[in-house]
Amino acid sequence: MIRESLSVLIKREQVVPVKATNLVKIELPTKIKLVPTVTKATKTVPPMPRWHRLLYDLEDVWPKATDKQRVRYVAINRWLMSDPDRTTIVPLRERALEVFSALGDEEDFESPEKALDGMRDGPLFGNQERLLHLLNAVATPPPLLSKQLLEEVAPNQLTRVGDGDLLLVVENSATWWSIVKALPTRHNIGHVAWGLGASFMSSIRSIADNHEIRRIRYFGDLDLSGLRIPDSAQRTARTAGLPHVRPAVNLYAELFATGRSWRASDKAVDEYRARKLVCWLPEEHHEAATRLLTEGRRIAQEWVGYRHLTRTQKWHADLV
Repeated sequence: MIRESLSVLIKREQVVPVKATNLVKIELPTKIKLVPTVTKATKTVPPMPRWHRLLYDLEDVWPKATDKQRVRYVAINRWLMSDPDRTTIVPLRERALEVFSALGDEEDFESPEKALDGMRDGPLFGNQERLLHLLNAVATPPPLLSKQLLEEVAPNQLTRVGDGDLLLVVENSATWWSIVKALPTRHNIGHVAWGLGASFMSSIRSIADNHEIRRIRYFGDLDLSGLRIPDSAQRTARTAGLPHVRPAVNLYAELFATGRSWRASDKAVDEYRARKLVCWLPEEHHEAATRLLTEGRRIAQEWVGYRHLTRTQKWHADLV
């Protein structure tokens, strides 16, 4: 009976004979091993929120949605429920920053302004036209960056904005779009350039042949890489005999005044290194910027968005 029972269990792969059967003494294995039972974990579906009328169709996909989709659905739903101001169309990243920094948390969104980047699946994110209409946002494809940096590159994506001698370089494409759209009638800017993140550290050399540029101002994120970029570009400019790369003082002042800090993807740095990097900024911002870097925090430049730029003229001082 034991032998027959073991035979059945072995066939079902519930036990494994560890040692060979000793047929001389007894036709049974001298030792057996239980096979671990693999239990398929039951995925718990979190409670569904009460949907805004524009998101009723998400009820059908909620059970099968991924965790990544759900946290975004919930944040957008809560934003719509709050009756937000949707009268002004803004870049998608600026809207994402508004939604996910206020209604999400740092565990779910590493960079809230980028929370919708690459989201292409599902009834909401798979329909870009619907998403943009819902959020009253615009996709802002970045201007091209090449040796023709200072030329017209495409309709409505102009780097040349006037006849002035000032070049304003902006780290991120959404803020580039907002600044170009919000420029006052009178200014001394010749070009507004998209820095393409860290690429500006080397692409600054493309300015060498343009004799119209006499001054360069830079505006970027308040984080480790955002301060490394102008620091490195300034050294390159000095070596190449180009104008100094100065901070756009008033735009940074607006960013410190309106921006909310967020956990940075970069690790915190020691105070010595932080103070060395923040020296490029105006002195009044040294302490606040040092705290950001030593605490591993950041402020995304998209906080100075299109709506803010059109509601204040303080930043115009950077344009003269």
